[in-house]
Amino acid sequence: MLTIRRARQEDCQAIVRVHSAAVAGIRTALYTPEEIQSWAIPKKPESYQDAIRSKEFFVAEEEGVVMGFGVLNPESAEVEAVYVSPEAGRRGIGLQLLRKLDERALAHGLGVLRLYASLNAVPFYKRAGYVAQEQSKYRLSTGVEIACVPMVKTIKLEADAR
Repeated sequence: MLTIRRARQEDCQAIVRVHSAAVAGIRTALYTPEEIQSWAIPKKPESYQDAIRSKEFFVAEEEGVVMGFGVLNPESAEVEAVYVSPEAGRRGIGLQLLRKLDERALAHGLGVLRLYASLNAVPFYKRAGYVAQEQSKYRLSTGVEIACVPMVKTIKLEADAR
């Protein structure tokens, strides 16, 4: 059974694995192999420690294995990351993580969320209610710039959505 829970410091290595595998598993002509390679370079596990402490950071776990993660920065009202392991893709895990981030955004009093979607992820975020803005560039931690699409979503309580 899949559970969505707060990330813990001991999850860092698994988060690195998911992040790297998810990016390396992208099969698209929207990015060059060099862009994907630069994007897939694993971050050090320590780089996630501060985010786990200071942000709304959740993992999707199944039978003790981290299958995905999502990060909300309540200070900037930005969804900073949603990644799912390729072997767990197309099962709704990313959507469950996004819903959890929506709940946490509401708890922080946020009504609008922003994110920078990779070109291949735009359809996923559109299905989740995000609206695309004009295509832009995103600078990876490696310094490489890749094309992205800024997106926004107005969030509300499920009761309000009826």
